[in-house]
Amino acid sequence: MMESNSTASATAKRRARTLLARVADASFWMSRYMERAEHIARILMISGDVLTGAGDLDPHFALEVAGDVLRITQRDHMFPTLAPAGRSPTQVMAAVARYMTLDEGNPNSLIHCLAKARENARGIRESISAEMWEQINTFYWSVKSEDARERFEDVPQEFYRQFMLGSFLFQGLTDQTMDHGQVWMFIQLSRYIERVDMTCRILTAKFATLSRIDGSLESSLRTIQWMAVLRTCCSIEAYRRSHVGEIEPSRVANFIIFDPTFPRSIHFCVKQALATVDQIRAGLAADAGREAQRRLGRLFAEVQYSHVTGEMDDGLIDFLGRTRAGIAEAAAAIQEQWFMRAIDPNGWRAWSTSAL
Repeated sequence: MMESNSTASATAKRRARTLLARVADASFWMSRYMERAEHIARILMISGDVLTGAGDLDPHFALEVAGDVLRITQRDHMFPTLAPAGRSPTQVMAAVARYMTLDEGNPNSLIHCLAKARENARGIRESISAEMWEQINTFYWSVKSEDARERFEDVPQEFYRQFMLGSFLFQGLTDQTMDHGQVWMFIQLSRYIERVDMTCRILTAKFATLSRIDGSLESSLRTIQWMAVLRTCCSIEAYRRSHVGEIEPSRVANFIIFDPTFPRSIHFCVKQALATVDQIRAGLAADAGREAQRRLGRLFAEVQYSHVTGEMDDGLIDFLGRTRAGIAEAAAAIQEQWFMRAIDPNGWRAWSTSAL
């Protein structure tokens, strides 16, 4: 017996929704893993620069810098293995860098993030441009080549720069070769969510470290570390154009968190994520996305009406923790309402696990 018109229509709608969920999910995670790889590459590059410039001045400070890389990516349980007694700070940083770059068993290594991004892209080749697929596929095989490890050991900074430039090129191709429909919107949404999450993690780790050791640091080392925080958030030039004079902790925090026009500030990214959710919801007849919209709206209101005082105290760490929790809850609502997949917003698993 043939299906009635109403039954056939309902079936078609369910199939369309399933396809949308699959494509949206893969595009979301493809973009998020690319953004994550860019951040981790920059963290490794800047940490290596700081260690080279300041490691001989204060070995304890240098070890904290190496440890921050693992704390930001919540792989700090690996520190005793990578930094056994007797290793110099330079040797520790080299071990951390290898682990965070080429260790395929590390779910947050550069090679693992790129592999996940490519895997998601391959699953939706029909929904992205040929230029995007060519870029991510070529990029992946260039870092999987036989001489990749040798290139990394010879000039690690250039290896990290390759990841950052690869991410920038992928973003540019996405903007210039895709129609700006729903798939593109999910790509933008995930990028902003990842930036908020990573920026909160970077600032939390760095501020916590500096609060522990700031009193024992020379003025020059404090300046180096605050400059490193700005560079890690890709914001040192923008900060200097807005703030003339010495680099002050409260000004650094206020700029990276609250600047309304800088595209990597937490304020800007939360606002753009909310606007993107509004756009996606406007294009759908269904009511899906209301919870994500509500959570992002509440988070944006808190960010919009907060500020950092002159003191780097526990209040800042608490604020960053609430912001990170808020963006994780919004991401979980997006997963559940649009991708039909429930995840736990608490803990690191939600940050590092993709559904393929």
